[in-house]
Amino acid sequence: MAKTPVPVSRVAIAGNLQLARTIFNFSQEDLGALCQLHRTHISAIERQELNVGVDTVERLARAFTVPAYVLLMPRAEAQTLLYEAFVSSAEQAG
Repeated sequence: MAKTPVPVSRVAIAGNLQLARTIFNFSQEDLGALCQLHRTHISAIERQELNVGVDTVERLARAFTVPAYVLLMPRAEAQTLLYEAFVSSAEQAG
């Protein structure tokens, strides 16, 4: 029996979430605390095991101060926006 391919949006969210955590220097536990999600939930999203709901995508995006659609974008486009959000948040922090 053939294995069902992982949906493109799930792959995008997983990759962009890992990228965002790297840019913002968040551990899975840090991000989970910000989003009120358990670290294992973050891990399962990054491993493409979960069909993530819209509310969860919104919570994750809010932690990185970007619109939710950024987490669904192709990695090259998302990387630029995530980096800009990081620089902006660092400047606001002082």
